[in-house]
Amino acid sequence: MNETDAEDDKSSEEPISRDDLDIEVATSADEAVVYVKFSGFGDFEEAEEYAEFLAETLPLLLFETTRIQ
Repeated sequence: MNETDAEDDKSSEEPISRDDLDIEVATSADEAVVYVKFSGFGDFEEAEEYAEFLAETLPLLLFETTRIQ
């Protein structure tokens, strides 16, 4: 892989976080559940695409390391 290919790969990656979204974390004592709410999407389709992306990516990030970076 040459330098141009590496740059192309990086530019096609979707960022994990987005500065344009609001994030709210809440818990439910009744269910012992943690909810994370992302808002600020342009439309439902955009939110749905991000949800699918998170469903694939988030477990990898959560269990990749136990160190806070």
